[in-house]
Amino acid sequence: MGDSHLFLVSYILNNQPKTAEIPTEADRVSVDQARVYLEALHAVSSSNDISDIQVMGIHHHRPHQTPGHYQQQE
Repeated sequence: MGDSHLFLVSYILNNQPKTAEIPTEADRVSVDQARVYLEALHAVSSSNDISDIQVMGIHHHRPHQTPGHYQQQE
């Protein structure tokens, strides 16, 4: 099973700023892929209802890994 990734999508829906998180196993999410997700999420009647889509990856520290600057030398 692949790693799960999380992407933050910022967009305008009917002139209101919104955000949504897209969980996926893909390494990246394009603006077009995000649009499809958002249109399904909001059941919009027209793709013109959503504009200014921006996608940003969210990187979380994995609990089983310790950042290098916190690792002790053996």
